[in-house]
Amino acid sequence: MKKLLFLIVGIIVVNIVAQTYYKQVDLTEDKRYSLSSPVINELESLESPVSIRVFMTAEFLPADFKLFKKSITEKLEQFQSYSNKINFFYEDINEGTIEEVRGRGMALKQMGVNPVRVGKDQQGKDVYVFPAALFEGKDTILINLMENEIPGQDEKTVIANSVSMLEYNIARGISQANRKETGIIAFTEGRGELDAQEVYDIDRTLRMNGYAVGRLPFDSISIIDNKIDVLIIAKPRLEFQEKDKFLIDQYIMNGGKVIWLIDRLTASLDSMLLMNQYTPYDYPLGIEDQLFKYGFRIQPNLIMDLECTSVRLVTGNMGDASQMDNFPWYFHPAVRPFSNNPIVKNLDRVNLQFASVIDTIATKKAKTKKTILLKTSDKTMLKYSPVDLNFEFLREEPDPQYFNKGNLPVAVLSEGIFSSAYEFNATSDMLDLLKNKGMEHKKRSEPTKMLVVSDGDIIRNEFDTKSGNIRALGFDRVSGYSFANKDFLMNTIEYMLNDDGIIQAKNKEVKLNLMDCTKAKNEKIKWQFVNIGLPIIFLAIFGFFYYFIRKRRFG
Repeated sequence: MKKLLFLIVGIIVVNIVAQTYYKQVDLTEDKRYSLSSPVINELESLESPVSIRVFMTAEFLPADFKLFKKSITEKLEQFQSYSNKINFFYEDINEGTIEEVRGRGMALKQMGVNPVRVGKDQQGKDVYVFPAALFEGKDTILINLMENEIPGQDEKTVIANSVSMLEYNIARGISQANRKETGIIAFTEGRGELDAQEVYDIDRTLRMNGYAVGRLPFDSISIIDNKIDVLIIAKPRLEFQEKDKFLIDQYIMNGGKVIWLIDRLTASLDSMLLMNQYTPYDYPLGIEDQLFKYGFRIQPNLIMDLECTSVRLVTGNMGDASQMDNFPWYFHPAVRPFSNNPIVKNLDRVNLQFASVIDTIATKKAKTKKTILLKTSDKTMLKYSPVDLNFEFLREEPDPQYFNKGNLPVAVLSEGIFSSAYEFNATSDMLDLLKNKGMEHKKRSEPTKMLVVSDGDIIRNEFDTKSGNIRALGFDRVSGYSFANKDFLMNTIEYMLNDDGIIQAKNKEVKLNLMDCTKAKNEKIKWQFVNIGLPIIFLAIFGFFYYFIRKRRFG
């Protein structure tokens, strides 16, 4: 009786402790059931509840999508285990009348979520799902839970990548639904940089993500305030004065972060279309010495890459109408990620225009770590300035033997402590600028970061001056495909401002053992025999010997 009583009391105590203290042991190889420390900190610091509506529902889901849905549920339950302010439920947008279903679908499309075809139901109708979730807190945020399909990837790889990114995407939705103002971003102006219409899409996206965005005119400032979290220098085309360069330098020395988006040569497709021939020259920026001091050199060349986007050209006339064809335009490389850095983790290709090679320079006094984020393909060649550009070479097929320059760096991230470009050559006027603001001349920076990209157009969205229409950043109108320019830049800013934040969750690899449907169909009979036939045969053999031995022993 005492043993039974002790057993009952022990069970009650264990249950009370289990409900009070949560502890999980993750024995999986890829640690799929363990949240990263920054995500846990984000959950523990939640001030208000977040409700999550998941639209990943349909009467029919194939096996891979069922596994994806199960992964979403498991991940959300895991988030709930760390915070009682998280609540989630599934909402079927297919319920209701045809008009209601269509209306909900259109609303989701307008918010940036495209339906994914998952197969056909029993009646042979196409079945679509919206793999997204709506996060409702202080603000309402819609997050895509399925990664974009990269050309050449199959559906299984896309789903595997999406599962790997679930922790990051859910944490990002929760963070943005409870967001406060996360940082101040400033675009420089006055040196021929891209105007407001040309960076409208990235500007709008930054504001939607809680950033304060403004313009910083060089001609009307005496210092760059370090309240600015990230300074973006987007395709300058006029010469920088020494004062401008000194202000940027001291901004960096005080821990400021800079994104340099620099065109070395004046190459332009629009100019070529007008004149059919164009000779680019060096932009007279005067910042080459400054970038060299920070450990970068942008070469005066143009990259040609066989992996590129296309240009649409007039090839003739039929009556009053022009005949047009698409041609590969090797000067617009579709570059790929080249790092495990979370900025480019699972990132699609990025479209560049007239990019140049970036050399990294070893600096003795600076203590920096350089990471090449984007590279061209291995099928490249270089054109050095001066060079005449025209469309004549498109008449013939390219000879691969000349495209042999290998993978060339076009975007480099540098982190650490930089040496001042004005360590020994600051003039008295420059020092007076600092003195009037109560600042000292710094020769070594605080730990900071900068990104250099050898193409200013990476951030430019197309803008139609006649109609006023603005196309999304990264959209290629010839192919109709959207490249990952915006994601690359947004990831860079998030990483610069919070390198130990939830973006680190992108580094997690989750390995899914997805079923190979083709192989399963071809080997159907084999595995039916292994799973059904062999056990019956073994059971029959065992029964025969058991009966035989028993008969001999007791007969």
